[in-house]
Formats: sequence, C-alpha cells, structure tokens
Amino acid sequence: MTANIRCQLLFSAFFLAVTGCSDPPPSNTTEAVGKVPVTVAEISEWKYPLTRQLPGVVRPGKRAILSTRIAGTLTSVTREPGDEVTTGELLATIDARDIEAAIAAAEEKIIAAEAAVRQARLDSDRLERLYQEDLIARVRTERARVRLEELEAQRQAAKSELEAQQTNLSYTRLTSPFDGVVAETLVDSGSFVGPGQPLIVLEDRQQLRIDVPVSSNQADSLVQGQTLSVVAGPGNGTYEARLVSIIPALDDKGTGQRLRLAIDTETAALAPGQVVSVVVPVADAKRRNRDTTWVALPQDALIRRGQLTGVLVVRSPGEQVSAEPAVVNLRWIKTATMPAIASDLIPVTQGLEVGDRVVLDPSADLQDGQPVIIENAGTVDGKK
Repeated sequence: MTANIRCQLLFSAFFLAVTGCSDPPPSNTTEAVGKVPVTVAEISEWKYPLTRQLPGVVRPGKRAILSTRIAGTLTSVTREPGDEVTTGELLATIDARDIEAAIAAAEEKIIAAEAAVRQARLDSDRLERLYQEDLIARVRTERARVRLEELEAQRQAAKSELEAQQTNLSYTRLTSPFDGVVAETLVDSGSFVGPGQPLIVLEDRQQLRIDVPVSSNQADSLVQGQTLSVVAGPGNGTYEARLVSIIPALDDKGTGQRLRLAIDTETAALAPGQVVSVVVPVADAKRRNRDTTWVALPQDALIRRGQLTGVLVVRSPGEQVSAEPAVVNLRWIKTATMPAIASDLIPVTQGLEVGDRVVLDPSADLQDGQPVIIENAGTVDGKK
C-alpha cells in the first residue's frame, strides 16, 4: 500500500467520526406544553324558574265571515282588504229587483185585503142588526162573521209575506257587525252568489288572541288569568298575554289541549296568522328540583363537537390562588332548554356541580390535560 492511499483512508475515517459526532440529539416528545392564560368562572346553583317555549298562532280577537241567505248577482263591493270599517257600514250589495217586486206585490195584497175586511165588517154588522130585529135567521150572521175572520187572516198573511220580503231585502245589503278591518274579499262584483257562500272576511284586531297546543299535563299546571310572556318579532320582543281559557280536546281520544291567550294592547309586531313563542313554566319543574340540583352555565363556556356538548373544567391539586398553574379537563355535560328570561345562561342537568370552575371562551388550542394560568376569575350568578 502506497503512502498516498494510506493518507486517503485515514482522512475518510476522520470525516466519518466527525460527522457522527455532529448529529442532533433526538427530540423530546414528552416536553411539557406551554401554559395558556384563561378566564374562568365558578358556577352556582340554578335559581331561575324552569320554562319552555311553545309555538302559538296569533288570531284576531273577533273574526266574522260574512255571507248572504239569498241567491243573486253581487252588484257591488264597497270596501277593499285593509280598509277600516265601523259598525253598520255598507260593505256589499246583491241584486234585489226580484225581492223589490215581491214587496210591491205584497203591499198590493195588503191593500186589497184591508178593503175586503172593511166591506166584510160592514156586511157582518148589517146582518147582526137585521137578526136583532128578527128579520133574518141566525145562520146568516154566523156566515158573515166567518167570512170576516177569513179575510182578516188573509190580510195578516199578506202582512207576514211583506215582512219576510223586507227581511230578504236586508240580506241583499252586507253591513259590518262590528268595528274592524276588512281582511279579505272572497268574491268580486258581478259574480253570482248563493246562500251561505262566504263573501267578505272581517276582523277586529284591537284585541288579539293566541292559541297554543299543549299537553294535558302542561295545561294542568296553569291557572286561568295567569300572565304569560310572548316572544315575537324580528327583535324577539316580549309581550304580556293573559290566559283566558283552556280548551279541551274535541274528542274523547284526544290527549292535547289548547291555551287561549289574550293581548289587549295592539302592536305592529303581532298580526293574525303569525307564529310566536309562548313561554310557559315546565310542568314537572318541582319534581325535577327535588331529584337533582341544576347549575347555571354561561353560554360562552360551551364546546360543541357534533351532537356532544362539553366544557373545560379547571382542576388544581390544592386551593387555587390567582396566577398559580392549573390543568383543564374536558367534561361532557347535558343541558336543558334555555328559558327566555335568562338569555346569557343555560341550565345544566348532568356533568357539573356547584363550585366547578369552567373556562370562558375556550380557544381551539386548549387540549384536555393542558396546564393553564388563570388570569381572571368570577362567579356565575344563578339567581333571578
């Protein structure tokens, strides 16, 4: 082996030794994650009354579907939908020429009947005097009296016919039965209409009513005259309504009932046909409160993953002091329906206890078991 080859082998061995010594050490996967500052709140017992929101339909305080009892051509409709009307105001008319002719004929019959009655009474009185003078037989006076009674009955029948035709004439004029608003005109002028056919829908919106379907158990927990809250409108405005009555099921097999609520104040946020939410107390709230203690949780502490709901609970080995490190643990919970009176809090039925501390506005970087630093702590107010 020459001296040149020997030098190259020595250089290669030295280079490999240097390269092996310069390799970086393997990373430590068990290095602790940095502590994240968080804001926590200590939850307390739920003191709000338990409620639920049920859908209801707004209806006018009064609603009348006007029709006629006669057949004829609708000659005019004097009001349009949206027009305000007063009691007795004319809304539509129906062709009344046949009825007017019948009235005229009935009046002529009355005139003829009255003339015949006057003549029959004169004949009866004359025959009665002749009978008193023993000039005629008794049977002739009796016949005259019977004839008078027949003519009087015919006169009365003619008067009754006149009254009937005058009543029919009133059916050709549709008038408003109360102060209200024309909600809809169902038939245009020129159409032929028949008895009982709906023509005009009239509503009184000075007072509104709300019908709410409920279960029998829920209805039994309410009292007539009780005040309930109604949530409606684009801004979720709240209005007070009075429970007027509880309407039972229409048949024996029905299990549901209906609440009838009344709102005395007219408001632009409510209109007939509108669907609103009615806040009612939970029927079995007392039983639930005896069985378990519910807690109040801020909405901004919730973590939702699919169908699961959870929170990050702060745990520390000992008594927590501000700025001391702590660890967060993910805990799955069960919540109840949020009542309208506490929009920033929701009731928790399972998974949390009074005194637990939860992280508010948890970031996506927080993981289960991660150390944190508490920067700000408070208490959830679970009292009404």
